[in-house]
Order: sequence, then C-alpha cells, then structure tokens
Amino acid sequence: MFRISRRKILPGLALLLIFSVLMVPGCGLRQAQTGSLSSRIVDADGNAVVNAEVFSIFREQEKVYSGLDGGFYLSELPAGLNNIVILHPDFALEERQIEIRSAETTVLETVRLDRSNAPNRISDIRVIARTESTATIRWLTYREVVCNIDYGLTQGYGQLARETRPSTEHELEITGLQSETLYHFRVQYIDENNISHYSYDYSFKTEPAYVPYPPGAISIQPIRAARTVEMTWGPATATSVTGYNIYRQEKGADWLLLTAQPLAANITSYVDSTAAAGTFARYAVVSVNQYIGESEKIMSSYVFIPGVVNRSVKIAYLDSPVTLNSDLVIAAGTTLEVEAGVEFMIGETDLAASGIDEARVEILVSGRLVMTGTAAMPVRFMPLNGSGRRDHWAGIKILSSDTGVSKLEYVEIAGCSSFGLDIEARRVELAALTLSYCENGLRMQGLRESPDLKKFRFNEITGTAFRVEACRKVSLSDSLFTSVENAVVCQAFDDEDQLIMHNTDIYCSGVGIQGIFGRSSITNILIVSPDSAAINLTDVLHLSENMIDHCTFDSLNGIIVGSGTVTIENNIVVNRNGYGNTGINNVSVLTPDYPFNNVFGFKTSYLGCGGGVGAVSLDPQFIGGNPFNYDLLPASSLNLQDRFGSEMGRYGDSRL
Repeated sequence: MFRISRRKILPGLALLLIFSVLMVPGCGLRQAQTGSLSSRIVDADGNAVVNAEVFSIFREQEKVYSGLDGGFYLSELPAGLNNIVILHPDFALEERQIEIRSAETTVLETVRLDRSNAPNRISDIRVIARTESTATIRWLTYREVVCNIDYGLTQGYGQLARETRPSTEHELEITGLQSETLYHFRVQYIDENNISHYSYDYSFKTEPAYVPYPPGAISIQPIRAARTVEMTWGPATATSVTGYNIYRQEKGADWLLLTAQPLAANITSYVDSTAAAGTFARYAVVSVNQYIGESEKIMSSYVFIPGVVNRSVKIAYLDSPVTLNSDLVIAAGTTLEVEAGVEFMIGETDLAASGIDEARVEILVSGRLVMTGTAAMPVRFMPLNGSGRRDHWAGIKILSSDTGVSKLEYVEIAGCSSFGLDIEARRVELAALTLSYCENGLRMQGLRESPDLKKFRFNEITGTAFRVEACRKVSLSDSLFTSVENAVVCQAFDDEDQLIMHNTDIYCSGVGIQGIFGRSSITNILIVSPDSAAINLTDVLHLSENMIDHCTFDSLNGIIVGSGTVTIENNIVVNRNGYGNTGINNVSVLTPDYPFNNVFGFKTSYLGCGGGVGAVSLDPQFIGGNPFNYDLLPASSLNLQDRFGSEMGRYGDSRL
C-alpha cells in the first residue's frame, strides 16, 4: 500500500504559503496562482477506468470522478508540486506528484492503475460520527484482517486504537479525545508476511464541549488609581469560545460576577473600578460559548486594594501569594491574621502615595497584626518584580497595642529602607524573626511590657541591625548577627530601662554593642569586629547592675566605658591577629579594676583602668577552622581561669 511522505507534502505547503502572501491586495499580482490538470485513467490493458475518485491532498474537498472514457479534469490547483491521489475499489491506490504551472493546464496522456496490490487495499475511510470526546471511523478491506488506527495531534500520531476481531467491514470508536481539537489518523494492519499496510493521512475535529476551554493565565497589573484594578489574560485556544466573564472575590465573601454581558472573544483585558478600598480581593476569568456554558475559573492571586483595613481578615496559606502595590493600613480594633507559608509580593513604589513613606509600600498597624509562621513555612515578604533593592519597601510599623497585641513569629522581612520592623507599641510578641538585606533591621521604642526575643537572625544590614529606645525591659537570646554594620544600639532614657543579651553571636564591621544603658546584662556573647570596637558603653545610668560576663570579643578595640559603673569579668578580649589598639578602655573619671579577664593581642591591654585579681594575658588557643571556631582547645589554660575556676569566654558558665 502506498504511503504518503511528509517530505513530498512540504514543498507544496511552502508554495501554498507563498500563494497566500501574493494574493494579499497590494502585492502586485492580479491573478490567483493556480493551474489545472487533465488526464485519462486506464487499466493495465489500456481500458478506461470509470468512476475513479481523483483529488489533490491540498484541495481534498474538490474531488472529481473519471468519465466513461476514463478522463478527468481538476481545476484551481495551487501552482507548484501537488500530490494527486486516485482511488478505485478494484485497483491499488495511485499517487502522483505533479508540477502544476500557474494559469496553465497540465496534461498527462494517461494514468495507469495496477490491480496487483488490490487485495491489500484499505478503502472507503470515513468519519461517520463525532462528539466532544469521541470519533467513530468506518472503512473497508478486501479480506478479513484486524486493523489499528494510529491517531494524534500531528502526523506523528502517538496513540493507538485497536480492533478485537478480523473483518472486511470495519468500524471503531476512538474515545478520550479533547473537545474542539484537530486530530490526524491513519488505518493500519499487518499481513501474514509481517508487512505493515497503511492508509494515507486523514483528519477530523471533535465537537465543542458544553463546558468550553478555559482562558490563559490572568495577571493583575499594578494598581494606579483608587479602587481600580486592571487585569489581562491569555485568550482561550478553542474557536467555540464566544467571550469571557469576570468575577471578583473579596476575602471572606462569595464570588461576584462583574460583567453584565460576556466580553467579546477578542477582548483580553478588563478594568474593575468598583473594588472596595482596604480589602483583599482576587479575580477570575472564565470562557463562555454558544451554550453560555462557563469554563473553570482561572484565578489571580490576592491583591490589596489601597485603603484602610477596617474589618478583621485572615489570609490563609492557599491565598498566597498576596500582592501589595500600596500601603496596607490596619485600623484600630481590626486584626489581620496571616497563616504560615503566606508570601507577600511587594511592589517597588507606593502607587497611592500615602502613609509615612509616600514613595514606598509600608504596613502600618494601629490595630493588631498576627503572623504565625513556622520554621518550615515562614511568612515571607519579597519584591514583586524581583529587583530586590535594599530599599525596595518601607517595612512594617506597629504603632499601637491599645486594641490588641501584635504577634510575629517566624517572619522573614527583606529589602527595607529605614527599619524592616519598627515598633512603637507598649507591648508586642516577637519570636524567630529574620531581617536581611535591609538598610536597618529592628527598632523598638517605648515598650513597657517585657518582650523575650529568641532565635532572631539579622543579615546584610548596612546600618543598625537592632535598636532599642526607652524600653523598660528587652531580652534578646539565641540569636545571630552576620554581615551587619552596627549590631545593637541601646538608648536608655531611664536608669531602670533594661537590656538583657545572652547566648548570641555577632559578626559586624562596625560596633557590636553600643549606646546609653540603664541596667544591662551582656552574657555569653561572641562579637567579631575586626575594624571597630566590640562594646562601647557611652554612658551607664544605673549605679550598679550592669555587667559584661563570659563573653568573647575579637576586635580592633575591645570594651570602651565612657561613663558609669559596670562589672566586667570572665571575658576573653582579644585581637586574634595581634594588631589591636586597646583591650579595655575606661574614659570616665573612675579608674576601676576589671578582674578575671583575659586581654590579649592589643598594643595597650588596659587604659584608664586595671586588670586586677585574676587578670591574664594569654593566647586563648581557639579551635581552628573556616569559619573560625571560638571554642577553646582542651589544652587552653583559659578553661580554668574564670572567677570560679572554670572556663572563660563565650562558652563558659555565667553565674553573675
């Protein structure tokens, strides 16, 4: 059985494309690029073959039949190579590739048909029924055989439907098809000599479904006007789609149909000017067809409509991501609750130009903000457009706790100007926050109820990572500062303002801990500051109860005491490379002794003060490695040098 080659078809297709272009008005040609074919069909003995079916595979709908003399005439054939097919029940399929000249009739004297392969013939192939998901195909063979149908979206096919019993009259239904889709198919069987016989390629298109194909993905554009949301989407691929409906769903409410009549099928954008300010909303677009059936909803992510949130809202993990193109303002008496794993995508400008920072998006909390992430699924704030500037947005500002205490746990904040998290409330609950790649990290001002901060991470902060101002008591432990400028700044306004730091590592380019202290307890802290001071106490307000105990400092300058009384014991103060300036420097009018410290690697070990009892100056013998490990080697004598005869430094046991 003859099998049509794709390589034969391609030149004809190329000519068809050229033909289509040249037919466009203004291309300079006035006549169609077509020609015709005339010939006569005969058998091996030269007798006329009557009623043979003749067509070009490029113009299959234009079929003619040979007359009593075997003659036929095909007109309006595209100029160039044409594959001419001749079918007759008593003869083998005949295919000829014939050059058709424009505006001319190509004449073949005769076409001779061969009976020798007639027993292998697959004939009379017809698609007799189609639905949205099935097609029924009928055909004949000249003897009883079991046939297959190869089918697929291209002439590469790829799928197979198989008969179960041999026959000469065949009918097979193909199921599981996509609606409104063009399929190619061919019939095939294998004879007793294991030779495959094929029909040539046929095609069919399934019917439209009652439920139409959905449109492409929907995208929300940056909000540029109050209560106005613009969206775009990809068109549906099915031709039966007659238009689109648009829906909006405010958080906590049902879907609302926005289009009174479906939009036309050639429209792929919509502007909603009825969105309520201060709400979280998402949008959906659906395709409709002639039956007014709707496709599945293609939904956007939630977007915040600029305004004040004046009713409590919960953002679930499945609502993520949430887009912010303007300030999010939480009114007094209102709670915004955010589940673990939610991601906020922040636009690079405040399109409403409002709030404290009119240029950047910020979250302003006068009510209550509850974000409860987990270690595995933190709440994240990320740039919408991926630019990732360090001053991309203005961060979160908690302004009050009068109508509820805000709580943030396992929240990751990045890319902020000023402070990533700025707190002016009297009370707040914080744990396991990560602030990174910001100009400044966390500021706390005026807190009166003690927050116990644990598992904080500060990374790549160009200004101050953690600033405490006029807070009654703040405790920070089990935390890490890396690649920051100034790690901790304390500004006590009262001698009862208290900062407690414990079990924390600081790697900084500026000062590790500095400022004015009321009462402070700095224990089991590692500070690595190769170009600055580890601790600079510019003033100490309380007459007692300030201490630096069991810490390890590797810095250009160790501890500076500007004024006031502070207990400094059991510390390892070193410049590991041996080029430090001053180990402990007291610049107040006092000249105290600071006993039981190891000060090593400085030009001046003590300035304005003395070492006192138990003071030593020894190479601490740290455990090496990259990064460097500030644990002591078992052989280090500092394992027995603190006031209690135990280990000095960061990993010793603080008992003061």
